[in-house]
Amino acid sequence: MNRIFFLIHFLFTIVSTWSQPNLVNEEGGTFQTGNLDVPFLRVSEISGNKIVGSIYISEEWEQGTIIDLSNKKRIKILARFNVYHGEIEILKDKEISALYPTKGIKVQLNGKNLVPLHLGKRNKPIFAEILAQGKYNLYKVFDIKINKAPSDAKLLNIESVDKVEIVHQFYFNREEGQVAELPTNKRTMKSELPSSIMEILKKEKLSARKEEDLIKLFSILNSQ
Repeated sequence: MNRIFFLIHFLFTIVSTWSQPNLVNEEGGTFQTGNLDVPFLRVSEISGNKIVGSIYISEEWEQGTIIDLSNKKRIKILARFNVYHGEIEILKDKEISALYPTKGIKVQLNGKNLVPLHLGKRNKPIFAEILAQGKYNLYKVFDIKINKAPSDAKLLNIESVDKVEIVHQFYFNREEGQVAELPTNKRTMKSELPSSIMEILKKEKLSARKEEDLIKLFSILNSQ
């Protein structure tokens, strides 16, 4: 895994300006971009630990496609997905900007379908993977977890390394409804989703924790 070194002074030199998006014209359509969010910072400057891992699904720039869902227009981009901020970074003319999460677009990148999603705990929309769509939508929201080095690592004469791990949680909503974290407890799911959910889980032998089983569950719910 690649090592990441982030400097604290970047906090003062890069500022997010989502309120003033820029219009970018490309063959096939127009999209909006803004400045990158505040960079990922060291968990602890005092410890002096190195950080190993990545905040990107893939650090390599890959070709992606922006799809305007209103007219099906498609725009090719060179991009990567920043999990820490839920941003899609775009490389154009040697400059990096962040795709503005405008409602009504979908981005195909890294084999995923990414759509804008607003969570109450964040102060701006992010991009999340949509796994099922219909009356009930199923989303996969990515985040990072820092596995810190043991506090006595230096005393034990081992390298002090903090590790970045990409994690995820599932969210759901009714069409145009409020987004909420998907409960993993079956009884809680029964109170949040249709009463038939327990019957489906039992009949289809599905797990409420496995991604492929949840996709199948929501597919069945949306077909009823």
